[in-house]
Amino acid sequence: MSNTILVTGATGTVGRELVKALTVAGADVIAMSSTGKVVEGVESRVADLADPASLAGAFRGIDTLFLLLPLQANMVELARNAVATARAAGVRHIVRSSGAEADPASASAIGRVQGEIDQLVMQSGVPYTLTRPNCFMQNYLTFYGDMIRAGTLYLPQGDGKASFVDVRDVAAVNASILQHPAAHAGKTYTLTGGKALSNTEVTQCIGAALGRNIGYVAVPDDAAVASMREAGMDEWSIETVMSLNRVIAAGHPAAVSPDVERLLGRAPNTFEKFAADYAASWRQQPSGQR
Repeated sequence: MSNTILVTGATGTVGRELVKALTVAGADVIAMSSTGKVVEGVESRVADLADPASLAGAFRGIDTLFLLLPLQANMVELARNAVATARAAGVRHIVRSSGAEADPASASAIGRVQGEIDQLVMQSGVPYTLTRPNCFMQNYLTFYGDMIRAGTLYLPQGDGKASFVDVRDVAAVNASILQHPAAHAGKTYTLTGGKALSNTEVTQCIGAALGRNIGYVAVPDDAAVASMREAGMDEWSIETVMSLNRVIAAGHPAAVSPDVERLLGRAPNTFEKFAADYAASWRQQPSGQR
């Protein structure tokens, strides 16, 4: 039986690694993005999650859909479009990349919106698998990279800990599921690293890889909100990001799940390995000084 896999968000942090893992495995993979960027070496399709007509073209001939949504105010609407189009196109399985602690009844904005989308997928009538990754190690490259390069990390997360997961492990798990989706139908997997770390411990790991001290300052919530407003972030995004910060400060993402090791047959990557592998990225000058 054929298994043509479409990866949404294929040019993003998770999507790029996932397409790479599927390609190495010899899977029949198609990359989808809304930007028109292509992924070298695989067929690429352009579609807008807000436009069901464009999705219909992108989903044509697809057996298994990897559904990854941008974190933005209309993401539930985008999910509804994708799920309805997948069902109409005859997609046989949806692998949905969600988030740790997703729950439509969650007190946190980020957990609530992820949970609402999970419910849409579960109630779609299409066989599904949910993967719920914890906070990404790669956030320290993308969102926090300039602060690391400048020598001090400022976040409103107190001394809270999280079992950070390497995106490369997230991609490997999803690649395995996507190639054999029937074996994972109806299942939910929580993807974490093997150890919970505070930001003080994270910056110590990064500092050890760089051979210099990296500091961490726990900033007050109101200062973080003011900074995000000054940067032009919209109120929905600010509240969603701050809800994640509060969850981390409270230590909720500290739990360690066995799912990565169970699915990959090896321990998840450590933060020390991640820091050593990406040390060169932090040795560049901060973007404002280039």
